[in-house]
Amino acid sequence: MAIISEFLCSAAQRDQLPKDRLVEIALAGRSNVGKSSLINKLLGASKLARTSNTPGRTQTLNYYRIFPEGKSSKPFYLVDMPGYGFAQVSLVRRARWGQLIENYLTTRETLRGVIHLIDMRHPPQPLDLQMSEWLQHFEKPFLVIGTKSDKIAKTKVPEQLLQIAEDLNVDSNDTLAFSAETGLGRDPLWRWVLNVAKG
Repeated sequence: MAIISEFLCSAAQRDQLPKDRLVEIALAGRSNVGKSSLINKLLGASKLARTSNTPGRTQTLNYYRIFPEGKSSKPFYLVDMPGYGFAQVSLVRRARWGQLIENYLTTRETLRGVIHLIDMRHPPQPLDLQMSEWLQHFEKPFLVIGTKSDKIAKTKVPEQLLQIAEDLNVDSNDTLAFSAETGLGRDPLWRWVLNVAKG
C-alpha cells in the first residue's frame, strides 16, 4: 500500500506544536544539506517539502503527517527542523531558531528519534559535531545520514561514510549513505523510521 503523507503545519513557537501526542521523528542538519529532498524521496512525494537553493529557507518546525500503510494505519510525524550554520541569517534570527530547536529537542515528549544529515562531500563541521554530541549525551535514538552521495565517486562512498562516523565518534552501524537523486539508502532509512515510529 502506498505511503500517504501530508504537510500539516509550520510552528515558529512552542504553543503552535501539534497537541495530538503522535510520535515525532525530527530531521536535523546544516542549511542546504538536503532535508527537503530527503523527505520527498523517502515518501515518494516530489513536491511535498519545498526545496530551495537558498540556504536558511526553513525557519520553522515543519510538520509532515505520515500514514505508513494508508489512511487505516496509525500516523506519525516527520519534523523538518530549521537548518543550522547559515551565516547570512541575522544574529537575532539565529538566536531565535536556536532557542526553538533546543527547546524542542530537550522537552518534546513525543520526539522519539532524530535523523542527522551530513553532506558527504565535506567533513562534518563544528556545528555538526555539536549536534552529534548532543544526540549522544541525551541518548536519543538517531541515525546519521550522509546526503548527496551521488555527488562523489561510488567507490568513495563507504570510505567517506566511515570517516564521517569516526569524525562524529559514532558507531558506523548508525550511519547510512543517501541520495535523493538515485534513491540510494531509501529503503533502509524507511525501515529505521518505521521501527522508531512503532517504538
